[in-house]
Amino acid sequence: MPLRTETGEPGATLLHTDDGTPLARLRLRDDDGTLLAERVRPLPGADLAQVAAQARRDLAGRRLTTPDDALARALVDGGLRLRRAATDMRHYLAELPPLPALPDGWTLRAGGWDDDLAEGLAAAYGAGHPDGPWQDGDTKEIRGMFERGEPVPPLAQACARVVGPDGRSAGHVLCAGPVPWTEDECAWILNLGVAPRAQGLGLGRALLVHAMHGSRAAGLPRLGLEVADSNHARRLYDSVGFQVRARALSVDLPPLG
Repeated sequence: MPLRTETGEPGATLLHTDDGTPLARLRLRDDDGTLLAERVRPLPGADLAQVAAQARRDLAGRRLTTPDDALARALVDGGLRLRRAATDMRHYLAELPPLPALPDGWTLRAGGWDDDLAEGLAAAYGAGHPDGPWQDGDTKEIRGMFERGEPVPPLAQACARVVGPDGRSAGHVLCAGPVPWTEDECAWILNLGVAPRAQGLGLGRALLVHAMHGSRAAGLPRLGLEVADSNHARRLYDSVGFQVRARALSVDLPPLG
């Protein structure tokens, strides 16, 4: 079989040619009905066109993610669409910047979800956002986390809402951790956003630094995130000391037939 479990590394799978030549290392996962082939890494010396062709056949119907730009290009050159291009980043929490002071009348509250946040994030994630417009499914997923702990529970110490002088939520940071999709032990930022009406006040930085302090207080050594190419938030992450870990590119592989 072209897909074989790799001995000595739990959860790892090798993609082979039909004659048994190993081509790439990856992990298979089902994320609430979305079949994933994660962290696909061609082995040294493997022909990328052959890896792409074998993946299209033996991983058909899955969402492939890879840190390898050249493999992503080979799949795109073969007629597929790059679904998302992002950078996987980490902050090592041994040293942290101080918590910024908030503007007068603004406060940080416990994490949670309300209609004001839904309205504000829908405005912040417009049609031109690198991650696309806010969807009803995004709200449903966040509500599920807070109400049922699904698909992962929030990390309470690292989550927060920012509330304005009018008492309305204007942004939040949502964290979980440790999370099953990373190989290292870390907290993870699932969503960080500020409504357009409250942008330019330093609230995004305050939420981010709160998440860093909260993750460390929860006993986690690192805080991770993915930031899409062309997302202006990348400048904020760089400015507080996040470091590049890997590229994160995804392509949906069509089903056979």
